[in-house]
Amino acid sequence: MKMPVLLLFLLLVAAAHSLDGKSFGHSAVLDGEGKYQVHWSHQGDTITFLLQVETLGYVGFGFSPNGAMASSDIVLGGVENGKPYLQDYYTDENRVLYRDSQQDYKLKYAKENGTHTLLKFSRALHTCDSNDRTITESTVRVIWAYHADDMGATGLIYHGSYRGRKSLRLLNPEKDSELPLETPFFNFTNVDVPIPDKDTTYWCQMFKMPTLSKKHHIVKVEPLIQKGHENLVHHILLYECDRNASDAVLDSGHECYHANMPDIFLTCETVLYAWAIGGEGFIYPPHVGLSIGLSTDPKYVLMEIHYDNPSHQEGLTDNSGIRLYYTPHVRKYDAGVLEMGIWVSLYHMIPPGMPAFSSEGHCTMECLEEALNNEKPSGIHVFAVLLHAHLAGRAIKARHFRKGEEQRLLAYDNEFDFNFQEFQYLEEERTILPGDNLITECQYTTKGRSTMTWGGLSTRDEMCLSYLMYYPRINLARCESIPEITEQLHFIGVKEIYTPVTSWPFIIKSPKKYNNLTFTDAMNTFQWSQKKGHTFNDRVRKMQINVRCSKYEGHEWMVQGMIVSPPKVKKTHEQEPFVCLSLSNCLNSDMLIFLLTTLLNMLYILNDHVLHS
Repeated sequence: MKMPVLLLFLLLVAAAHSLDGKSFGHSAVLDGEGKYQVHWSHQGDTITFLLQVETLGYVGFGFSPNGAMASSDIVLGGVENGKPYLQDYYTDENRVLYRDSQQDYKLKYAKENGTHTLLKFSRALHTCDSNDRTITESTVRVIWAYHADDMGATGLIYHGSYRGRKSLRLLNPEKDSELPLETPFFNFTNVDVPIPDKDTTYWCQMFKMPTLSKKHHIVKVEPLIQKGHENLVHHILLYECDRNASDAVLDSGHECYHANMPDIFLTCETVLYAWAIGGEGFIYPPHVGLSIGLSTDPKYVLMEIHYDNPSHQEGLTDNSGIRLYYTPHVRKYDAGVLEMGIWVSLYHMIPPGMPAFSSEGHCTMECLEEALNNEKPSGIHVFAVLLHAHLAGRAIKARHFRKGEEQRLLAYDNEFDFNFQEFQYLEEERTILPGDNLITECQYTTKGRSTMTWGGLSTRDEMCLSYLMYYPRINLARCESIPEITEQLHFIGVKEIYTPVTSWPFIIKSPKKYNNLTFTDAMNTFQWSQKKGHTFNDRVRKMQINVRCSKYEGHEWMVQGMIVSPPKVKKTHEQEPFVCLSLSNCLNSDMLIFLLTTLLNMLYILNDHVLHS
């Protein structure tokens, strides 16, 4: 009788742990074998984690500035001799581990169930401890480790190969992702795609949306990652392509951004879905869906998968992709995706050797006024944002202005990770009105580069884009800008180019030192320094811009090509700072003013009492 009772007990414990995990709003598998899972939820200024790790030794979890061990904020815990433990640590720049004098992680429980260790703990988003990393809406680089043995009296035992890192966005709003079991779906998956034995491969494959007799709505998209390839598949993007393509493009895939890739790939520009390693599926709000089935809806799409193979494994083939759930029960609004930022062009340029360089792409007042007044004068409502740059990108902001005054940021990521890009849900929907203007601001570093970085499709090139997911859908595909090229060339001393322009990049005529060079070669010939780069950066941000305001199917609004000055900003929005008191509590400025006012009132009353006694 003992065995069934024990088995029942273990099953009940496992069920309890499973239910506990389901009570969290987010979860992720951190390793490729599924042995390390993290669940989390946040409420107010507190975030709570549940770690489920296949070990009976210690478990490590932490936050890193770059995914490495140095200068990290770490917590270590487990169960030793039946006693739970959890301790707050940090590392210095030399990766030396120290116990933190301020213990900011609060243990809820630590358990073992025969195979796994479970740790539930919480901490404040802002601990006001210089050894802890503040958790914000930006990307967080999580590091993890575990060992078969506990720490013991002799201290921490080296974890060996049981370690890793993963980028996550911990403060994404929590969404109910449950759909009725009978919800139909279709898959876009690769078929035995050969993965080369090199670090990075981008594979593109065209697909056709299902043929439907009437309008339907896509309501959820989720990744389908081949088992064992969890660390191989780094991100998946789904783009809308030219509707006038033929089914012949469906025959085979091709390496993306390659000189021999099919021309049709170049028409696939608007992002419909984005997933990155560590990310979750995307579910549309209950009143919104992505329309399919009509003649004006996406017909052909391109799926781009980024494969990461740093160990150069040979003979790999992959069958990963995505699953799209759809319903005939059409929701109230059609979702649209608006691309805004810098028009992808060689006119977007970043000098070499720059520790920091800022580019701005404008969705101008002129474009939004014309498009919205014609399509939706009451405005559109943004519910999710994808921020996009390439390998030199370090931080991105999507800024919103109304009558010259900056509103709250639409979205931001001060810790941008190219390998982790997905749509961020907004805590509250934001309305964009005619006459508003939007700016996508990107911070780059090119310290390790000796030549110019250009705007372009390659990951070595750069982009500065925001994709706004909104409703109701209007006929506005891109709202972007590009700095005028003439003023940029004047900076390096170019006086004249050959006209008419018959080649690309166009050719410079004078001065003599640039004669017969393309403008890209001339920019690379210029002797750049950090000082010159900063001066160039300041000048570019004040230059006139060329408005790009396009509809779907290649059509344009009237303001397309207009030359305007960057908008004048009357007032910027400053995020409320946190003030740390000596009591190790974080207070925002309003709370601090309230406490100081209360204290002064108490002193006034006390003083008045003394005077009249």
